[in-house]
Amino acid sequence: MNQTKKNNARGQLIFAFLIVSILATIYTAQAGMIILLYVCGITGLFLSLGLLILMLQVNKEHEETLQMLDRMKQRESTHLKEKRRLVDVSVMQQTEEFCADDLFSRIMAATGSHFDNAPAYAEKLLQSIAKELEIVQGLVFVLDDKDHLFHISGEYAYYSEERPRSFPLGETLSGQAAKNKKLLNVKELPDGYITILSGMGKSSPRHLVIAPIVYNDNCIGIIELASFKPFGENEELLVCKITEAAANMLNELRTQS
Repeated sequence: MNQTKKNNARGQLIFAFLIVSILATIYTAQAGMIILLYVCGITGLFLSLGLLILMLQVNKEHEETLQMLDRMKQRESTHLKEKRRLVDVSVMQQTEEFCADDLFSRIMAATGSHFDNAPAYAEKLLQSIAKELEIVQGLVFVLDDKDHLFHISGEYAYYSEERPRSFPLGETLSGQAAKNKKLLNVKELPDGYITILSGMGKSSPRHLVIAPIVYNDNCIGIIELASFKPFGENEELLVCKITEAAANMLNELRTQS
């Protein structure tokens, strides 16, 4: 801004000298002063050239200023877009969390809390989950402290001549989930890994969630949920809430049996 003011002042000064030079040239030409006429003409030429250079410089500075303003607008626009994106993500996360809390409340309310044994509780829990989530098969395994194996305790839509096999800590996918005490989301099961029987024949779900049921930092059970649709973060959050809530009840019932 200061440089612009300086250039304006210079331009006005050069223009004033140029006017004086033109008037002097006219006067010397009428008076027949040949030498002064040449001096005034050359001076006017240099002044005109200087004024032209100054105008080009001012025009360049003006273009640079416009470019700077355009870059500022672009940065501001980018900042606003990023801010809106973060707000949208935050709203979406809050919505997902609300949905998970709402589903969790309905599942636990439908399951109830009055049971005589672990298998009855496990099967009721799976039925309640199936009403809210699009699962096509569910299993609950409970740890036996005597042989240290996880045995089947509850089933949902499981139709097979063979009972689900028991497993120790660390073996099979479920055993690994129990050992790590972390939810495992398997997104691409091989064909035939799980078979579902229906009136349409046999089919194989491709998505499986294996969640540990942890009590006092010890895995006392495993819940497996199979679906034809992928389990997203919202579903993972819901399953974690369910296993946390089921831990106390399941531990109390398994010690009674």
